[in-house]
Amino acid sequence: MRIGGALVIIMLIAVAVVLYLRGTETREDVRAVQSVSTHLRESGVEARSFDRDTAVGYVHALEGLIQAPEAIASSNDRLKAISEAAAGWAQGAPAGSPQLDIAVALRSAADELTAYGLRGGEIHLAEAKQQLDAARAALSGRSEARPPTADVRDRLQNLERSQQEQMQHLDEALQNK
Repeated sequence: MRIGGALVIIMLIAVAVVLYLRGTETREDVRAVQSVSTHLRESGVEARSFDRDTAVGYVHALEGLIQAPEAIASSNDRLKAISEAAAGWAQGAPAGSPQLDIAVALRSAADELTAYGLRGGEIHLAEAKQQLDAARAALSGRSEARPPTADVRDRLQNLERSQQEQMQHLDEALQNK
C-alpha cells in the first residue's frame, strides 16, 4: 500500500510539473504573438488619434452608400478619405483595442465599396455590410473576447487593405486613360 500510494503521489507531482511547463510555454507563445502584432505596421502612414464621433459618421456614410449603390462610383474621394483616416487610426491603435477593430473594419468596408464602384459585384456590397456590422459592434462595446492571434490577423488585414487600395488606384488610373 505504501509503495502504491508513493507511486500515485509521484505521478501527481509529475503531472503537475508537466502542466506547469505547458502553461509557461503557452504564456511565452502568447507574448511572442503579442510582440509580432505590435511590430506589424504599415509604412508611410502617420498614426492618428482615434475619433469616435468621426468613426460613427463614417459608419453612417458608408451605410448610406450601401443603401444607394448607384452613388458609390461618384464617391471615390469620400471613400479614399475614409480609408486614409482609418489607416491612420489603425497605425495609432494599440494592439487588441476596439479602436483597431473599428479602424480595420471601416477601412475594409470603404475598400469593398471602392471595389464595387470600379468593378461592380454584389459580393463587395455584402462584404462591406459585414465589415460595418463589425465596426458597429466594436463601437457599441459588443465585441467578443479575442484571442491573441486576432491582433496579428487585424494588422495583416490592414496591410492587405493597403495593397488592395494601391491596386484599386492603378485600376482607376487605367480606366481614366
